[in-house]
Parts: sequence; structure tokens; C-alpha cells
Amino acid sequence: MKKLSILKSLVDFIWIVTCIPSVAVILFASIYMFVDASILGFVFNLEDNEIEDFGLSIQLSTLLLFVVIFVIVYCFYLFRKTLQCFQRRKPFDSFIIDTYNKIGNMLVFSGIGATVLFFSFRLIFESKFEIHLGFSPYLFIVCLGLFFMVLSEVFKVAKVAKEENELTI
Repeated sequence: MKKLSILKSLVDFIWIVTCIPSVAVILFASIYMFVDASILGFVFNLEDNEIEDFGLSIQLSTLLLFVVIFVIVYCFYLFRKTLQCFQRRKPFDSFIIDTYNKIGNMLVFSGIGATVLFFSFRLIFESKFEIHLGFSPYLFIVCLGLFFMVLSEVFKVAKVAKEENELTI
């Protein structure tokens, strides 16, 4: 259980230091980019003349990127909640099983969404048709999502086995 408390402490530290400020910054940037489009140069490393050429399409692309980031932050929040259930010694709670499945689905969605978003960004805004078949962070996010889905199924099977074991005694 000492490892669980260390993990929970690290996750809480990351939540406080990274996730909460990033949500505030993203909310501010998502509103401010409609007032002044020059903030998008920081997000995509573009020059000011390129931003004015595309206008609303780059703002919508940035909003989709922010949605993907919010989904990942929400997944991290749900993971924090499942660690609390582990600390209460309820590893086979239905909340954990449903939450892991939800985290998996959302991570797969965000990984595929980010892949499509950056592919279309390069295609439309930079006029580059690039397909990378190697390792990418988006592939890692999809794999992590599939891992959480498998973990949900493993916990579901373990919960059924535990209930059957309690009935046989």
C-alpha cells in the first residue's frame, strides 16, 4: 500500500501543478483567440500573416485541439478518483470498472482525434502530406486507452470470480 500512496501523491502533485493551471490557460486562450488571433501563433508556431489567411478555420482547429486536451485532463481526473477507491480497499467496485472503460474510450477518441487533427492541420495549413508510420504520441494515447479498456475487462472478470468464490464458501 505504500506504493499506492506514493502514486496517489504523485498524481495529486501533477494534478495541482499541471492540470489545473492548464485548464485555466486553455479556457482563457479559447476565448481570447476570437478577440485577437495572434495568440494562435504561440499554439502552432505560425507567423502572423499565415493566421490572417485562414481566419476561422484555424480558430476551429485550435478549439478542437483544446477539446482533445480537456478530454485527456478529464481522464486524468477520473484516474485520480479510481486511486481513491483503491485507497479505501475497494478494487473491484463497479465504479472502477466503469471508469476504466470510460477512460479507455475517451483516450482512444482523443488519440485518434489528435492524429486526424494534426494530419489535417499539416495538409490544409502547411500544404504537406505526411504520414508517419513510426511511433507517435497519439499512437501511445490510443494504446493507453486500449490498455484501460482491457484493464476494465480484467477487473470485471475478477469481480465475477470473487463473487463466485464468496458464494462457494
